[in-house]
Amino acid sequence: MKVLITGITGRVGSHLMHLLRARGIEVKGFALPNDPLLSRLPADLEVIQGDITDPMAMREAVRDVSHIMHLAAVILYHPHEDDLIWRVNVDGTRNLLTALAERPSAPLHVAFASSDQVYPGPFPRYVPTDEDHPLEPYTPYGLSKLLGEAMVRFAARSLPDCTYTIVRFCHNQTWEEIASPEGPFSSRQFFVRGRLAYLKASGRSDPATQEAIRLLEPLAKDDPLLLVQDEHGVAHSLDILDTRDVAAGLLPVLLNPSAHNEVFNFAPSFRVSYSQVIPYMGRVMGRSWVEVRMPGPRPRSMLSGGKARAVLGFRQRYTIFDMIDQAAAHRNQEEGS
Repeated sequence: MKVLITGITGRVGSHLMHLLRARGIEVKGFALPNDPLLSRLPADLEVIQGDITDPMAMREAVRDVSHIMHLAAVILYHPHEDDLIWRVNVDGTRNLLTALAERPSAPLHVAFASSDQVYPGPFPRYVPTDEDHPLEPYTPYGLSKLLGEAMVRFAARSLPDCTYTIVRFCHNQTWEEIASPEGPFSSRQFFVRGRLAYLKASGRSDPATQEAIRLLEPLAKDDPLLLVQDEHGVAHSLDILDTRDVAAGLLPVLLNPSAHNEVFNFAPSFRVSYSQVIPYMGRVMGRSWVEVRMPGPRPRSMLSGGKARAVLGFRQRYTIFDMIDQAAAHRNQEEGS
């Protein structure tokens, strides 16, 4: 058994690599050239460096592997980022599958990292949202993941002795970034200044976005934590997993035949409210917070992870509060050293 992980330097890929190698499973990585995170990978790990849209690089990447965990993607939502989303997530996945079709026939299992955005994430028809929910993405990112799913299914039908698994992730983060105002996702989720910068960078001119910017601008100076509420004062909620739990859940996706030709949601055991998370983060991290009633509908994403728990034995080991505690302990250790 030899597993190719695309996006091996990423948050999920790097954790998964260590878990597989700890079990004595051979791993091969694929990453962008000059990725600064390459230096963190084990020196003896085989890594193919290249762009996912480069046919030659992908042919070398898929050579002699029996399993593929396709994680490489960009997670972007602004309109001016649509071309990059399409190039990496759609053309890149197509290029990977083309390389598979060109290699000598051999048993193969392809696992594809998708997203709750295919349902779509924040505004599904019903909750808890299970794997049978209609697929109705409303963002280019969600569409790119839906197209990736379709291409992977097509490859499994077209290639001899090929199986697939599709995993639809809810939002996930690492404990290192959860409380960071500079984190790529935590900044816009939990901090006034980060949410304001994200909205301004979106280029959107709709009334809800402009009103949100107007509300946040006077609060951004000291960059407090942001307790987001809807226009009636009801706090937003979120589905979130620790990246370590996501990586651990991918082991049976790759190793358990019961995962073949199936779709699974990866979701937490329970949702958390900003009214719980933000005051807790504020107390633990020593930061102030503000409550802001944001315009527009309140997101109601809530994935059902029952199938993954029943079939794969998926378990949530870390809550967001565990992640915050670990981030605070690390900060205190650094300040004391």
